[in-house]
Amino acid sequence: MWKAAVFVFLLLNMEKQVNAAVDKKSSRTEEHMKTEEAEANDTNPKSGTVSPAFLGNLLVVPMDGSHWIGIKAMAQEMGRRGHGVTVVMPEITMRMGPGKHYNTVTYPLPYDKDYVDSLLASHKDVMKKSAKNFLEKISSHFSQINKSTGLIHTTAESLLFNDSLISHLAQQRFDAVLTDPVVPTGSLIARQLGIPTINLLRGIPCTLDTQSSGCPSPPSYVPRFFTGYTDKMSFKERAVNTLVALLEPLLCRLLFPW
Repeated sequence: MWKAAVFVFLLLNMEKQVNAAVDKKSSRTEEHMKTEEAEANDTNPKSGTVSPAFLGNLLVVPMDGSHWIGIKAMAQEMGRRGHGVTVVMPEITMRMGPGKHYNTVTYPLPYDKDYVDSLLASHKDVMKKSAKNFLEKISSHFSQINKSTGLIHTTAESLLFNDSLISHLAQQRFDAVLTDPVVPTGSLIARQLGIPTINLLRGIPCTLDTQSSGCPSPPSYVPRFFTGYTDKMSFKERAVNTLVALLEPLLCRLLFPW
């Protein structure tokens, strides 16, 4: 009789030990799962486990006088966020100028400020509405474009052929070049330095921006240069706009013979 009682006692004791072990293991598993869930949901990384944010060294080569892109504002913001920003500009600049959050490097030019002011004044006169016919407007626009391209060409040569400045930029170990691709000066410098470019593209002549990006630009709805039309055109204006679109390849050959 006492043997049966001892046997029952041992069975009960073993059952308690097993249950305790199971409960302990279950508690550890649940605690481990809660810990993993907390770590997965924790958005604040522990100190010393994550590398600091990347701070790059950016070279900015703007197209002087470009009104399409706010490169100056972008350079200011990148510098304010802690990046090293260096803007290369001509000593006579139209729109850039010095900034609070970026460094500037200037290069000399073969023309003075009076020449730039006269060019801007003539450009303003061409853009005004006048009683000239279509051919006269085209002629005046061509003359103004030739003056502007001459200025741009001279400015680009002054930078690209400045060996001491290019050598100085190569020593700065920039990570990328921010540029306006309407003039390939920034892209050429990036190629020479062996670093990538960040191109801001809008309003490129000959609709190269829409062609390169694959955006639709039907002449029935999108007004062409020199027409002065808006997106709301009459049938006659749409016909003229379509004719100008068909002539664009010829105009581009005349404007950009190189």
